[in-house]
Formats: sequence, structure tokens, C-alpha cells
Amino acid sequence: MKFISHKILKSAVLLAALGSFATCGAEMQQPSGYAISGAALSAIEEDNRAKENYLVIDVRSADEYAAGHIKHAINIPLGELESRLDEINAYKDKNVVLYCNTGNRSSKALDLLKQKGFSVLMNATGVKQYDYELYKVGSINAEGFLKIANDPNVLIIDARQKQDYDAGHMKGAINIPDGEPLENYKDVLKANKDKKMITHCYSGNRSAKLAKALNERGYNVTNLLDGTKEYNYELVK
Repeated sequence: MKFISHKILKSAVLLAALGSFATCGAEMQQPSGYAISGAALSAIEEDNRAKENYLVIDVRSADEYAAGHIKHAINIPLGELESRLDEINAYKDKNVVLYCNTGNRSSKALDLLKQKGFSVLMNATGVKQYDYELYKVGSINAEGFLKIANDPNVLIIDARQKQDYDAGHMKGAINIPDGEPLENYKDVLKANKDKKMITHCYSGNRSAKLAKALNERGYNVTNLLDGTKEYNYELVK
């Protein structure tokens, strides 16, 4: 496993969220794991430190995810979950939160992952049961990213500062430092407008800001959750 840290529970916000676990509705059948309320999950995802302790998986279809999803959630539809376990096996002993519209598909996903050896599983209130703030910018984790990193139709954008980029960056990545006007990079962005763009930084927070700005300008962009401080990517100079 290449993960640098185990992202253990470590903040007061996190502990408070864990304390607020609640059932997700009488209609939800939850044979195993925890139930986590929409309020608790929203609080975690809005906290840049707390969210790093969780992998949140939207098990709805790709179209449902694209229409609006919980912040920082990755998308692995229920029907693809078993065939894509290699993307999440590094999280077997970490906090994995599953959700869908009503808790039905996520409950089935929870059972599947429990059978596959995942030890800390949570079923969250569905997006039709709680008023989450939904996002259009997608997220991807390290293992999912590595499957497409060398695709010529993918453009990697490093949102770290120039000195950090110069010290070592992903092969083929361009640098758009956090806080720099996108107008300064209009030529390179226009030249790559038909590519899938993946933004990254050290922890996924600054790159999330960049991804949002690019998305608002019509680019197809996804944010990499696992930054260079969290995963040993191969870097070049």
C-alpha cells in the first residue's frame, strides 16, 4: 500500500460528527455497519481536515452523480462496485461512507464491502432524504486516477505553488498555482479544452477551488482527492 498516512480520527469536529450518527429513515434496511446522518456527513465534508479521514462513495449511476453529488464523493455505481474493488482496497481499515438516493443501493453496497473485508462502513442519509448542498465537480481517488493518468486525453493540472511544482510534479502536468488568474492560462486551457482535466495539489483542497473555477468556465474537470502529501506518486522535474 502506498498511502503515506492512515488518516485516523483526530479532530474535535470529527469526534462531534461521529457522535451525531443517526438512523437514515424507517424505510432503510441496514443489516450492518453504522448509519450516519446527513447533517454529520455534511459537517465532515465541509471541514478540510475532517474530510480526509473518510472516503465517501456515491453508488448511484454516473448520470445521477453528474447531476449533483455530495462534496468530495467519488462515484462507483452499485453495479460496478465489485469489479472496481481495486480502486478502494487501500481503505479496508478506514472510514468508508456510502450513499444513494434513499439508502437502498448504499445498504446493498455496504453488505458487499463488508463481505469483502472492509471494517468501518457507514450508510448515509440519501440525497432525497436530506437537503445536502450538491456539487457538479467530480472527485477521484488515487487508485482511480492512476488508471487514467497516462491517457493522452487527460490533462493533469498541478495547483501547488511554482516552486513546489518545479521541485517535482506528475509527468505531463501543467502548473496553475492557487490564486493565479485563469486568464493568464487561457491559451493552454483553450488548447486542451476537449480533454478531461484532473486538478491536484498537496491535499486536494486548493485543487478543489481550481476545479470549481474551471467547471464554471465549461471545462470537463475532476479533482484528485489524494494529494502528493497523501500518496507516493511518481514525480519528475
